[in-house]
Amino acid sequence: MSVETQQQILGDLTNVDEEIRRLAVERLSSLPSREAIPRMIESLGDLSWRVRKAAVERLVSCAEAEDVADALVEALADGENPGRRNSAVEALMACGTAVVPRLIAALPTDDIDVRKLLVDALAGIGDERARASMIAILADPDANVRAAAADALGVLGGDDGANALEQAAVDPAQDQLVRFSALRSLSRLEHSVVSSSLEGVLSDPVLRPAVFALLGFSEDDGAEAMLLKGLALSGRAAREAAMEALLVRLSRLDPGAAEGLAGRIRDSVEAEDGLLDVTIERSREADLSSRLMLVQFLGLVGSARCVVPILESGLDEAVAEIADALLEGMGAVTEAALDEAWPRLDRNLRCAACGLLARTRGSHPETRLTEALDDPDAELRAAAARALGARRSLESLSGLVRRLEIAALDEDPEAVEELDALVDALVSLAGPDDSDATAMAVERLASQLESSAEPVRRAATAVLARVARPTDTDRITALLKDPSAAVRRLAVEGLARFDADVATEPLRLALADESPLVRMAAAVSFGASSSSEALEDLQRLLVDDDSRVCAAAVRAIGCYCAADRDRSDVERNHALELLTAPLAESGRGGMVAMAALEALEAIGGVEAAQACVPGLSSGEPEVVQAAVGCIGRHGDDDTVSELIGVVQHPSWAVRGEVIETLAERRVSRALPAIMRRLETEQDSFVRDVIVRALRRLEG
Repeated sequence: MSVETQQQILGDLTNVDEEIRRLAVERLSSLPSREAIPRMIESLGDLSWRVRKAAVERLVSCAEAEDVADALVEALADGENPGRRNSAVEALMACGTAVVPRLIAALPTDDIDVRKLLVDALAGIGDERARASMIAILADPDANVRAAAADALGVLGGDDGANALEQAAVDPAQDQLVRFSALRSLSRLEHSVVSSSLEGVLSDPVLRPAVFALLGFSEDDGAEAMLLKGLALSGRAAREAAMEALLVRLSRLDPGAAEGLAGRIRDSVEAEDGLLDVTIERSREADLSSRLMLVQFLGLVGSARCVVPILESGLDEAVAEIADALLEGMGAVTEAALDEAWPRLDRNLRCAACGLLARTRGSHPETRLTEALDDPDAELRAAAARALGARRSLESLSGLVRRLEIAALDEDPEAVEELDALVDALVSLAGPDDSDATAMAVERLASQLESSAEPVRRAATAVLARVARPTDTDRITALLKDPSAAVRRLAVEGLARFDADVATEPLRLALADESPLVRMAAAVSFGASSSSEALEDLQRLLVDDDSRVCAAAVRAIGCYCAADRDRSDVERNHALELLTAPLAESGRGGMVAMAALEALEAIGGVEAAQACVPGLSSGEPEVVQAAVGCIGRHGDDDTVSELIGVVQHPSWAVRGEVIETLAERRVSRALPAIMRRLETEQDSFVRDVIVRALRRLEG
């Protein structure tokens, strides 16, 4: 590096522009380490966090790890610049285990702040070699350093570390901050303590919450009694710490023991006047972490009084999953409580209750849900409908069909969501089985098809198409003659659910339907069919006047072959011939050509890639680009070599795609063509692609 360049880098380190300073720090690694490291250390104190971050990254990546460690330890003593000291700690932690011996060696210093920062750095690294030093520092003259060491032992662990922490926690002569840190670290280690040893610590109201948190991990029988007593405390922090610790204990017990403890918790809550009220009120206003715990505790109590507060908490997405699981687990208690509270619930809570009642199985709530079908609020009606469908309530069948008819005729935009909910509900109610529910639903819906308005017939057909049984084939086939194209399309989708021997003939009728949407639906159905004559049926649509229908047929051919990789060679070759035609015929349009390339991509294989070659001559760049992609992924060497002739394509996007593909496939014979393109290429993106491609091909 020239002297001028070095001077420029050093000058840029003091530039007023933080981006220039950051770039200068990035370039410092090109200087000799004896010059670069002190400059990087200096930049740790820069006013810009981006510059400080760059300095940390450069220091961590330096090869001279020992020199860096020494310089960083010295930087900890800079009492004039807290930013530099904090960045030095960050860098030391990022250096990892390699600097641990150097940090341990630096601990015997008279500078209190440096000792604490060294302890923090060792805690951040988490190397067990520092454990003995941290235990020794629990006797440091400074309480802040001792507390930092206690925090560090919570990371480093070990039996000796836990024992030292326990001694510090119960020592009445120890500073309160140190005892708190020790208790917190013991909880982090999930260390089991003898409960009687903590009785003296419980007398300190500041330490009491930390003691309760630790008792949650104690295997001592006395810990449970202490925590149950903690539920009666007036201090909120201690009381909630006892609640959380009891939940922790429950999670660590086998089912039988857990049920016993749960019963004792319920008895304690019932015996303590006002405790449940305070907990309920607190669950409405606490921060998220506390609310999650309180909701779980209320669910454990299992009282009917807890149901609505838990439901309210579940309106928060962060709590919803836990709240729903708790209420669902409470079963009949939840249903009875919601039924009693229903008149007092607002719209949001009623909607949430509907979602919950969809998963409970008692018969009690169905009256409320059925009544909600006629609520003025469309969202609530939709939620109630989905719940009734999920519960497979046959008693609600008439009400759901009645609402389906009303919603189908309603022109309000909100009715669309309700209509979708009603269709889903009726499908769920009818179920996938050939049951009485299915038969009743089919008959009830069929009655709507004879003289109802088009929107009602359409809605009824949407349900029938998803629940009809093979025995209902004639009924679905009859809908192919409905005046509404939308009804006929839904009927085609319904036929697609049946076996080929039942559905093929009716579907062939749909291939000649006057509506392009119906013909497209028929194409999709044949693409998913197991009929051995599906390709012949789809071939009829390849000459359709509507390009959308042609494209649907082309995609269906791809789906037909891709669905069964064991198709005969005759079928596969026939499909490839059908898909090649839209690429070779210039008058078919880009939509059909793109559909053909999507189909060939789905089929895959060398033959499919060869069928894509005519697409390289398309006048539409998107088609060429798609053909290039398919050939690059599936073609053999000879097929991929066809791309060389496209290097000079007028579209920059195509050129970039082609050159990148040739480089990826290592087509070395493309080098001359690519180099010639470089001489005239004006697009900066493509030039970058060419440069990268040449490196790969020449390498």
